Amino acid sequence: MITGLLQDVRYALRQLRKNPGFTAVAVLTLALGIGANTAIFTVVNALLLKMLPVKDPQELVVVGNPTDPNQDSNGTPSTEVFSYPLYKELRDGNSVFSGLCAAASRHRIEVEAGQGETLDQSITGRMVSGNYFTVLGLKPAAGRLFFDSDDTAENANPVVVLSYGYWQRRFALSPSIIGKDIRLNGYPFTVVGVAPARFDGDVVGEQMSLFVPLSMQPEIVRGRHWLNSGNNSWLLLFGRLKPGTTLAQAAADLNVVFQRAARGSYGAALSSDDRKAIIDRQMKVPVSAGGGGASDLRADYRIPLLLLMGIVGLVLLIACVNVANLLLARASTRNKEIAVRMAIGADSGRLLRQLLTESILLAFLGGIAGSLLSIWGVRLLVGLFGSDTDLPLFPDARVLGFTITVSLLTGILFGLVPALRTLKVRVYPTLKDAARSTAERGSRFGWSKALIAGQVALSLLVLFAAGLLVRSLQKLMAQDFGYERAHLVIARLDPAAAGYNSARMKLLAQELVTRIASTSEVRAVTYSTNGLFSGTESNDAILVPGFNTDDIGLRTANEDYVGPNYFGAVGISILSGRGIEAQDAATSTRVAVVNEAMVKYFFHGQDPIGRQFTIDDPDWRDKPLTIVGVSRDAKDHSRGLRERVQPRFYMAFQQIPEPGQIVLETQVAGSPSDAVVNVTSQIKAIDPNLPISFVKTLDNLVDSSAANQIALAKLSAFFAGLALLLACIGLYGVLSYTVSGRTREIGVRMALGARRSDVMQLVLREGMLLVAVGLAVGIPLALGSGRVLHSFLFGLNSTDPLSLIGVVLLLGMVAALAGFIPARRASRVDPMVALRYE
Repeated sequence: MITGLLQDVRYALRQLRKNPGFTAVAVLTLALGIGANTAIFTVVNALLLKMLPVKDPQELVVVGNPTDPNQDSNGTPSTEVFSYPLYKELRDGNSVFSGLCAAASRHRIEVEAGQGETLDQSITGRMVSGNYFTVLGLKPAAGRLFFDSDDTAENANPVVVLSYGYWQRRFALSPSIIGKDIRLNGYPFTVVGVAPARFDGDVVGEQMSLFVPLSMQPEIVRGRHWLNSGNNSWLLLFGRLKPGTTLAQAAADLNVVFQRAARGSYGAALSSDDRKAIIDRQMKVPVSAGGGGASDLRADYRIPLLLLMGIVGLVLLIACVNVANLLLARASTRNKEIAVRMAIGADSGRLLRQLLTESILLAFLGGIAGSLLSIWGVRLLVGLFGSDTDLPLFPDARVLGFTITVSLLTGILFGLVPALRTLKVRVYPTLKDAARSTAERGSRFGWSKALIAGQVALSLLVLFAAGLLVRSLQKLMAQDFGYERAHLVIARLDPAAAGYNSARMKLLAQELVTRIASTSEVRAVTYSTNGLFSGTESNDAILVPGFNTDDIGLRTANEDYVGPNYFGAVGISILSGRGIEAQDAATSTRVAVVNEAMVKYFFHGQDPIGRQFTIDDPDWRDKPLTIVGVSRDAKDHSRGLRERVQPRFYMAFQQIPEPGQIVLETQVAGSPSDAVVNVTSQIKAIDPNLPISFVKTLDNLVDSSAANQIALAKLSAFFAGLALLLACIGLYGVLSYTVSGRTREIGVRMALGARRSDVMQLVLREGMLLVAVGLAVGIPLALGSGRVLHSFLFGLNSTDPLSLIGVVLLLGMVAALAGFIPARRASRVDPMVALRYE
């Protein structure tokens, strides 16, 4: 058996070497299809399937929301992320984990070497509990990792563990760094060890450069003290299940502990409203499998990646059709060979194995070439996620197995029909007159035409999906935001981290506006706490006279705290009343501007000017807000990009006790990209130590908020173009081969008086007939499959007629172009030459 297989492989290699042109075209075609599939699967594997490089990852669970690991909130306790006091309650009170650790990321940590040399301006680090590495079962690459004793009192243990990658990049794997100090955000930390290689943290897609104990939070997140607050939720938890414990049992146990904590000392430290909210909302602690870590990329890209897997699968089928047609065309030249082998006793099973061996070998060559192409494709895909994305993309056994399996199935898929068709050769007529064996092409070529029709149908599916996604993206980005965003620059600042208290922060906001407004290219500038698409959001339950409900979720509205002329600077129209103005100072009447959605929902569409409402919080119930204006609804945060505008009210920045941060909104006269540098320099001129989270154009922030949809539309359009190209090549090849097989017939027709235009119409008609059959099959399939994309579409239906008409016209034009060259060649056949040749 092995000997026969080796003989088949050697013979197949000889056949492929004898036809280098055929081999090159087939391998390149397959490489495009297999390479696209391997590239997408590599990213799917890294993001969705690969386990963390820790001990027994299947035993790990995530407590909280694994799809949003970097969130933090201040207010009613959350169970998507947890406060430090609640973490300790769950850690000490559960009976299902052998260990429960906590972690939180911090971006833009400044690192300095011992001599004051700045190594990095904005690395990402992970604040972790003392048992973090123990729970994960990790061993140090150098030095030691953390112990429980490293995570005790606040600021008591300034120690740091470097990631292996950061140790390699910045310290060249030098062991001398162990025991030395580096400064993080200006505070000295002693390097005690290095984490193991390939472990970059538990958040997939983020490369953690270092790890510090949770007890050092005030030095990493400057200006905040969260360790003793039950209202600051910022920690994601990882637990290791005890043997025999299930996820359901773990969830049940943790929820019992949570409810017990809410009624115990933890709950006693909360306000009565917070305790009531925990009970009224029936808050539950979510528990899910944690072996794959956490990642916000999964929520954004899971479905797009799976959709792309389907699209590139169709592209691979189209490539298979092309190669199958190449094999069918090549089979006609091997009729005599096959007939001779059958005449001397070769059985059909042996010949089938030989022919399939050639096809599978061809597929594996395409797989090798495709694997090389996928390296470039993976880089392209990850580039669409963002420059700071770091996925574990090195190939593993799963990716290798996928590529081998796809190559094997592909070889069988495109090779089986041509092989079976070849074995139907008639031995006696073929041996009697091999030269005229092409007379039978008409019957044999039925398979090629059927495959081309199927290829058109598959191309229609891919093109229609891409058309829907591209048109949906266009509508999403062109929708009315409620203001003009073309000339806006947004800057988010963190004055608290530089030591500013609330009073100084309010003065700083006014000073920043005055300085930036003095530059020539600035039309208007203002400030707020959350701003436009800045990544932060605030909301509160409110009490509105006449609006009665016991469900706190039904009386919650979004809020922002804005400076004078906010609405004018941003471009949001005030429909009645006035906006927030300079007169709305800390000592004046507390005022608010509400949007249209809030008027409709809470005030039933009645004029709210002069009416009052209060924030349902003990500190605010005696501080009513008077409505002085109604603003137009505006899209101002990424989560609302596809949704209707939610009720929102705007308070005066100068009237709130703790602003938290400053977001500057600058309207410029020229290009906003050019103004970014100017805004940054003006901020630094006031305080060079002021932490700047970002300074970006609003268009860039909007693009970032729709990054997954932009990536999906771009990639689907690219693969649709590839599918169209393959379909065009396939149709061209079939028509060219048909013309070459009908040379005598065309010569006879022209000898009997047929004009060149008649011959061209004959060939083009045949090509368009194949396209028409493919469209007849593909249109119902496309309309049916469009429902899969329904959740990704904005502003159009999954059966959008314009998209379908555009795709049909495009396929028709491409088919006409593909058929024109063979038709033109056919029309130039010399009747005498054709008849003499035959």
